[in-house]
Amino acid sequence: MQRDCKLILVEGLCGTGKSTLAERLHQYLVQQGKSSCFYDEGAEGHPASLNWHAFFREEEYKQFLERYPITANRSRAIKDGSNYLLPYRGVKEFSELNALYAELKSRELCWTDSPSATLSELTYLVQRHWARFAELASTTDTIFVLEAVFFQHQIHDLLRHYEASDSQIEQHIHGIANQISAMNPVLIYLTQPSVREQQVWISSIRSKPHFATEHNIKFMENRKRIELGLLDALPFPTHAIENMNLDWEDVFCKMVCAMKDETEYSLR
Repeated sequence: MQRDCKLILVEGLCGTGKSTLAERLHQYLVQQGKSSCFYDEGAEGHPASLNWHAFFREEEYKQFLERYPITANRSRAIKDGSNYLLPYRGVKEFSELNALYAELKSRELCWTDSPSATLSELTYLVQRHWARFAELASTTDTIFVLEAVFFQHQIHDLLRHYEASDSQIEQHIHGIANQISAMNPVLIYLTQPSVREQQVWISSIRSKPHFATEHNIKFMENRKRIELGLLDALPFPTHAIENMNLDWEDVFCKMVCAMKDETEYSLR
């Protein structure tokens, strides 16, 4: 039975083409007359990502407001239980105060070298944020195409900052999956046969030598192992598409076919 899909997740390691192909899929949907929004991993105003969000516990937030009362009037803080998330990207009043901006940056919830939340706090806040995104999406007919935010950012933080076990990662990802199930998501996972060759190649074309280090290659190999293991366990359709020859046109055609198989939208 074909379904009303409102969320397409495009995942894979660096260099698999997910940014380019996810945006192309979004453009294709628009050409087909569908309402679609595309967000890459670092997009400003991303509806599901918590990048550029400072984390505070309740008492910490009260003390913060005492130090910087300007935020009390202009704050867009998200209150969740006894926790607060303060998005600060692009807020001129915050960036103009160096000490304020530095403190917000030091309290980043994710995508940071020094996480401010415990693993349980991170898991709770991330899952709640995805729930808010799903609730917002339920009021529109838009198809959201999101790149690298469901697997990549989650697992990267969990491994690097929390040394999370496979079971902890699985619980975290499944918690998010449960929040978005009403959107009838489809996940497309782009992969290449050799992680080592892939990282060496992407290191050369992006001028990022650390991608080709032994440490990073081992990290990415472990990430791929975890991510492939999660695919069959997710409560919605997933499609792993291998790009052995860097044939982007062929991969895109396979992505379109996967979406046609899973959704009510005709992509012919």
